[in-house]
Amino acid sequence: MHQLAERNKYIGMLFLRIDPSYFELGREGIHEVSAAHARDLAKWAKQLTHVVTSGLNGRYDQVTIVEADTLEEIHAAATDFRMGAKGKYIEVSDVIVGVKAPPRGLANRTTESAGQA
Repeated sequence: MHQLAERNKYIGMLFLRIDPSYFELGREGIHEVSAAHARDLAKWAKQLTHVVTSGLNGRYDQVTIVEADTLEEIHAAATDFRMGAKGKYIEVSDVIVGVKAPPRGLANRTTESAGQA
């Protein structure tokens, strides 16, 4: 495990495109698919954050952020996301995985710990 990850969570960012056929479902159909999608991902609810980016960037419709203690958890959450009820309507365009940086005030390291990074 990366030393920083021992103290800070891993972050996975999934950049998503939503297929136009999703919107063809209409409000009722979208609600049904979204409700099933939420049930599929319930076990990850505390670790997922959705950022809707419509109108901000033509390349992505949504960014999903996963916080986890291990890379395996991020992989499992991303797999469940892609295989869930909404999965056939979503293309994962890009993925970025990193380690959450410590808060600025806590980022000061001693020279001894700096040599280990």
